[in-house]
Amino acid sequence: MGAIGKEITRYFRSVVAANTHTGIDFKVDPFYILNPIELINGQLEADVCNKIFSEGNKGFANEENRSQKDTINVLICAKTVKTVFEAYVKIQEEIEELTGLFFIPAILHRDGKLRYDSSDKKLPWFPREYLQPMVEPKLSVGYADEVDQFISNHVDRIEQLKTWSDYVEFFKAFYESITGAKFEQNEIPNRGGDDLPIELESNVYLFVDNTVNSTYHVMNLYNHLLENDLPKGLYERFISTKPAKLDSLIENSLSNMKLHAGQMGGEFPLSPSQREAVNHFNHMRDGDILAVNGPPGTGKTTLLQSIVADMYVKRAIKKEKAPLIVATSTNNQAVTNIIASFGKINKVGLSNLEERWIEGVTSFATYFPSGQKEKEARNNGYQFTNSRGEHFVANVEARENLEKSKSKLLQNCNKYFETEYVQVADCQTKLHEELLFFEERKQALLVLCDTLNQFECNGERIDSYLNLLEEGIEQIQKSIRDIPKRVKEWEGCYKRIPFFFRWFSKRVQTEFTLFMNEEEWTFLQGTMKLIEIKEIYSVRLAECNQKLADLQKKRDAVKKWIERYDNELKLLNQHGIELHDDEASKYDVSIDKMNELIDKKIRYVEFWLAVHYFECRWASGEDALTEKQVGKSFKNVLEKFYNRLAMITPCLVMTFFMLPKQFLAYGDQTNFFLYNYIDLLIVDEAGQVSPEIGAGAFALAKKAIVVGDVYQIEPVWSINRALDKALALSSGAIKELGRYEQLELCGLNGYGSSVMRVAAKSCRYQKYEERGLFLSEHRRCYNEIIDYCNKLVYKGNLEPKRGKGTEHAGRALKQWPQMGFRQINSENSSKQGTSRYNRQEAAKIAEWLNEHFALIQAAYPKEAEHNLIGIITPFKAQVRCIQTEIGKQAPHLRSKISVGTVHTFQGAERNVILMSTVYGRNEGCFFIDANKSLMNVAVSRAKDHFFVFGDNQCLKDEPSSASGLLMASLVGNSI
Repeated sequence: MGAIGKEITRYFRSVVAANTHTGIDFKVDPFYILNPIELINGQLEADVCNKIFSEGNKGFANEENRSQKDTINVLICAKTVKTVFEAYVKIQEEIEELTGLFFIPAILHRDGKLRYDSSDKKLPWFPREYLQPMVEPKLSVGYADEVDQFISNHVDRIEQLKTWSDYVEFFKAFYESITGAKFEQNEIPNRGGDDLPIELESNVYLFVDNTVNSTYHVMNLYNHLLENDLPKGLYERFISTKPAKLDSLIENSLSNMKLHAGQMGGEFPLSPSQREAVNHFNHMRDGDILAVNGPPGTGKTTLLQSIVADMYVKRAIKKEKAPLIVATSTNNQAVTNIIASFGKINKVGLSNLEERWIEGVTSFATYFPSGQKEKEARNNGYQFTNSRGEHFVANVEARENLEKSKSKLLQNCNKYFETEYVQVADCQTKLHEELLFFEERKQALLVLCDTLNQFECNGERIDSYLNLLEEGIEQIQKSIRDIPKRVKEWEGCYKRIPFFFRWFSKRVQTEFTLFMNEEEWTFLQGTMKLIEIKEIYSVRLAECNQKLADLQKKRDAVKKWIERYDNELKLLNQHGIELHDDEASKYDVSIDKMNELIDKKIRYVEFWLAVHYFECRWASGEDALTEKQVGKSFKNVLEKFYNRLAMITPCLVMTFFMLPKQFLAYGDQTNFFLYNYIDLLIVDEAGQVSPEIGAGAFALAKKAIVVGDVYQIEPVWSINRALDKALALSSGAIKELGRYEQLELCGLNGYGSSVMRVAAKSCRYQKYEERGLFLSEHRRCYNEIIDYCNKLVYKGNLEPKRGKGTEHAGRALKQWPQMGFRQINSENSSKQGTSRYNRQEAAKIAEWLNEHFALIQAAYPKEAEHNLIGIITPFKAQVRCIQTEIGKQAPHLRSKISVGTVHTFQGAERNVILMSTVYGRNEGCFFIDANKSLMNVAVSRAKDHFFVFGDNQCLKDEPSSASGLLMASLVGNSI
């Protein structure tokens, strides 16, 4: 991989270390008040320092920042908007709003000394929401491009920062350059258009810098990568600055259908684009990355479940170790969505096969949460553990549970197979035999259906085609019988002509012409002699005999095909599987239809057989840990631990922040990571993961499938572009600032990119002129709704499959259009800090809900109340305003209706979505046009109806803009 690999690694580590987006909340996070002199001198008073380091301060002492440490990473809020405040209160309910404007990261020593973190290069920052350009120019301290320019111009100075006084000079110069005010002053000019200056607090506030906690394990992995030879393979592909060489797309051929072995759901077959992704997955080599672009409602979860099931079944067939599959993302919501989906596989009614045959296991996924998330995981009923094997693993591995599991296995196996086994090993053998049987049936049926093409059925069902052949044979046999008779009749006709007239050809022609029947006019002529007529009939007879032989041969082949097919169905039937749901569809087969049936019937059964086969291996004690090994992290112990866990839950789920910790092993007096160890890394919602957070995980896996959508919500980038350029240069990832654009082109930049973009660069396939595959069949929304998203960002490549709401007889709310608006006249909205609200609009929404909720509820009798309606709005202030108005007008609805910004609804869906635009007619609609991804997510949450509440005159009249397109979708659709 060479030096460039180390340099990209060092650069990514620098970006993680420089994370400046700590979420500080004065109302929640504990803080201490400092005198500004303490900040400038870099020395805290002893009593404050002792409090910070003492055990009693919850929030300061945590997993990676224990009080016995000699240093703590802290964050100093040096400049805060003035509010009424009583000194030295740590829990600040009475403070309505403390707004920090300038943050300085530092390291605090136990003796009270502050120092600059020269190794991680964390730099001071201004919160982006207070820098122009901004959505709401109210409280503005400067301009974002001036911040970028300052950092860019001081790369060398940053490199040379050593002492606290160097750092003080730097952050003072930075602050004064951006705000135009002296650091010592307690006011700054407001550059947001207000003439009044911003009055500042004289106090300085100190918080613990919790970014160290969230990225601690990621940093640990990067440190190890930099200290050792970089692993070849997947990580090498991910950080390469060269795009992967493109290969042709793989056809859905017989051989690829045969490769696909397992399916986790039995209700529906894969869609064509899901199948395309599975086919490409089955051709992956170690070191490959498969990028799959998955727009909303296109079945990303089903695809991931299929891939997990496919690997699991293949390993079971070969009697190999269960695959170690890790599914990950950047946030807990995306991760718990995966957990939830692997815990609810809908049953199709296959006796007790679709139940777990061991005790204490309810899902195919195990969650590895952080310590802080364990309580939430327990409350949600998730199977959760850690690399020490606590909680779920400890429970299922308990001797009593293992004994119960063996008993349950034998009982279920004997019930399903009608056997009387007393040994788990016999169950294991039987299950493997059954698995091979179904694999053979799958292969045989596919090969059989592939041969259908030889018959040239022209769309006819095979049984109807056989009837046609039989009819054809009968007709030809009749012709063969009729030809000699007709020849005799011609001879009779000739004989009836008086002998002396036979010399006159005209008389013979007349007689022959009169004797010809209707059919013979097509191949005989009146001028022909008898000998010529007999010769033509002789040729016709030979042709008929040849045709008869051909048809009989074809009929026999079709009969043999049907016999083999019936035999396959009979074999399946003997093993409890009816391939066809009704007799009428029995012979309506083609290879594509058969492949879909196999998804639902055979691959699904194969998955459950593999589940029970691996349960047997687990219950038999394969790779069981000794008491001394439990909780240890030696390499051989971890390998046993993960093999056992993969047998009973093939998918392990964790965030990128927790992932490195789980694969950190101990041996030979040192810690090391299990590089190239995970069989498959699945990255979900990859469009939301910044590259430096995800890159390290690729070093721990053999291959990766990366699923996401660059047209949904972007990552929260931890640094600005200027600092990113500076870090790329100082780490050697680029040799000069002008080359930064080359990093951007391949997505390997810490600001403005995502793991999805890097995966696309690393993928060997391309669809619709974009790197990566594309899931195209959309089934969530009615066509009228998803049509908006299709035009907005997907270039018409989505295939709406649900149908038009207006044409759907079974739609629930027939009185309303799928896309509609409620006009609420308002001149202007109101401001609250940097947010906006529109009380009049909120009141009208609450009124409408109060009036219509019962109607909507009645229309969806089987739907859970909280899944009926969601309300999306651009501003948090409007969220609170709407909640307040619902509380006033319809308090009974508060717990039944979700209200939030677009980010709240990422990954969710509702039957009806209301959108509150907030803006008045005189203000335009900045939010809707600022970022197409936000509107794409907002609209695609709605399954049946998307209603806009607000003054539609704030929307643009340009069809190319997001708001203009929305306006066009709403024309004439008032509700």
